[in-house]
Amino acid sequence: MAAEPRGWVLYDGTCGICLRWVPFWAPTLARLGLDIAPLQMPWVAERLRLPSDALLTDLRLLLSDGQQLAGADVYRYVMRRLWWTYPMYLLAAAPGLRRVFDRAYRAFADNRHRVSDACRIDARRTSAPGARPFLRAEWRYLVMVNYEVDPAVLEPLVPAGTALDLWHGRALVSVVGFRFLATRVLGAAIPGHRNFDEVNLRFYVRREVDGECRRGVVFIRELVPRAAVAAVARWAYNEPYRVVRMRSMTPFPGETLRGRLMYEWHTSAGWQRVAATAVGSAAIPDVGTESAFVTQHHWGYTRQRDGSTLEYAVEHPPWRVWNAAEPELAADVAGVYGEPFIAGLSGPPRSAFVADGSSVTVSMPRRLAGTVRASLRS
Repeated sequence: MAAEPRGWVLYDGTCGICLRWVPFWAPTLARLGLDIAPLQMPWVAERLRLPSDALLTDLRLLLSDGQQLAGADVYRYVMRRLWWTYPMYLLAAAPGLRRVFDRAYRAFADNRHRVSDACRIDARRTSAPGARPFLRAEWRYLVMVNYEVDPAVLEPLVPAGTALDLWHGRALVSVVGFRFLATRVLGAAIPGHRNFDEVNLRFYVRREVDGECRRGVVFIRELVPRAAVAAVARWAYNEPYRVVRMRSMTPFPGETLRGRLMYEWHTSAGWQRVAATAVGSAAIPDVGTESAFVTQHHWGYTRQRDGSTLEYAVEHPPWRVWNAAEPELAADVAGVYGEPFIAGLSGPPRSAFVADGSSVTVSMPRRLAGTVRASLRS
């Protein structure tokens, strides 16, 4: 795991100019040992210990030793440590000019949203798919245990604007356990939240767009051990995350995948698990196979509280897949996933796979036009 940075430059993630330019300077800040993060991240408020009405008033710098700087002092801190901006630091710190610099910063900070609008830099437009990533990570050592369920169980959960994606007429759900590694959200690494486990239950949908079939997944429940991860996912996507204690049996990062993989989580019903053993040799699945269907859906869809649907792209290369022996799901199905899934998940799975995974990029979400009205009509 990478060492914790020297500090974090914290910016307003709802300001178009801030959202565009702070990540642009992230490589330069990284050379100073500084990471970046939006002020809206839950861990930021926890560390800064500022009231909510003061949190977003200024650009901020939080150093790993707890020291904090705000406003124009953040610029001076950075300019002083870069040789090519040092002359600007001398001007910004000089008696008389310091006050001018501070006033110029204050004028921008207090009017940054108006400036963003005037320059047509809208934070919401930068959230369109393909504009910039929301999340980058490694998804590794995937255990995928698949069950056939009655389509009637899934139909009420299908987001507006999509339809169930069936495999040879069968409605499948998958319990998937895997490792998040080297995670970055909006270009920032959340301290203590780069590497963690996730177990989710998902099903498959499709959406037709100008002759293109977008095959995607919908999550029924996602389990993680980190509260900040769940909070960000709920805030950005309204994903159904739940925070639980977790542990796993997987290779160390970089090791070859072999043997049995196991992901466990703890609720009031005790420790539960999903597990499987990779057997044979791995290969990229052929088109039309069940393993290709399960592993090669590259879109995500999430129903929102108002009935609309968010769509986001999930980019990764095709994964190498092993067949899995001795697949196991030992879970409190009713408590974790809901009573409608008891029948479908209580018997043996129809298939199970193990995948090595890859780097993954998840785009900013976009709301599908017309889905609120479609949901209300239904």
